[in-house]
Amino acid sequence: MEENNFQNSMKTNEIFLNSLYTIKRMLREGDSNKLSAMIRLNPSHEIFKGHFPGNPILPGVCVVQILKEILMYQSDNKLILNYASSIKYLSYINPVVNSIINIDVELKEAGDGNIFCNAILYFESVVFCRFKGEFKIIRR
Repeated sequence: MEENNFQNSMKTNEIFLNSLYTIKRMLREGDSNKLSAMIRLNPSHEIFKGHFPGNPILPGVCVVQILKEILMYQSDNKLILNYASSIKYLSYINPVVNSIINIDVELKEAGDGNIFCNAILYFESVVFCRFKGEFKIIRR
């Protein structure tokens, strides 16, 4: 497995990277289609002050954006969500209780510039979200 060091190599084109969350670890099994990441949420981020005061919860749209940013970071491509065939939010993500989130992704690249993605976001035995969908690569 290949492990990247993110402390000195953060990119700046992501919306939430280094503000809402930081990447603690990212692994990709050689040329395989499997990716594993660990992120740390920032419980003092502005989003949590409005969603919801005194009971912070990560909005579902932010979960999908974080997943997209992880994929963009790994592939060094800009992506847009083409469609999601299934997004299941199974548990709330309270950044005070669960600041560490693991993300396991299976990718399948299509010849048409799309990436099919199956992902699970979890910590220990708590599954927060299951995602199945397709991202389109935006050519630069």
